[in-house]
Amino acid sequence: MLSRLSLFTLALALILTACSGPPKTADSGDDSSDRGPRPVDRRDREERRATLASVETFDVSQYPTPAAARELDLRHQVPTQLMQGRADEGVTQTIEGFRVQVYSAQDKQAAEEFRERVRQWWAEVQDDAPDDVFRGRLPILVEYGQPYYRVRVGAFADREEAAEALEFVKQEFTDAFVARSTVTVTR
Repeated sequence: MLSRLSLFTLALALILTACSGPPKTADSGDDSSDRGPRPVDRRDREERRATLASVETFDVSQYPTPAAARELDLRHQVPTQLMQGRADEGVTQTIEGFRVQVYSAQDKQAAEEFRERVRQWWAEVQDDAPDDVFRGRLPILVEYGQPYYRVRVGAFADREEAAEALEFVKQEFTDAFVARSTVTVTR
């Protein structure tokens, strides 16, 4: 029984000494050492920092030097047409546009003969035609849409251009009208 009592006393002594913590050193009167390093005071830092004006006495303005002149040769790797904002100039597109229909017949031979008549008319009046509408060459073709062969002229992207062309064509072919068609236009 004695051994149990001595074991219990020994265990109690160990627990109490372990929980008491480390022994304190000599008291210096400063509690900040328990919390880690002391923070640097802002005033101390400003006193230690040297400014450039207090150290450097050399005045650069006494020795003015002009900036080195450089010849700048700028070369773009972009095509000139793109640089000028004309990217779509000269591009051909097949779109749903308009033509001026001047004749329609069920006989292919009659349509071909009328196309030749239109071609001769165009050769005579080409110089009088408005350049902004026709732009030189006038396509004259025969299109087949069952049961008719249609003689049509021009290739216009929008109805307004086709209407201007119609005014000119109606001077010779009074029954002409604007018709929807698949056209190839150059922008």
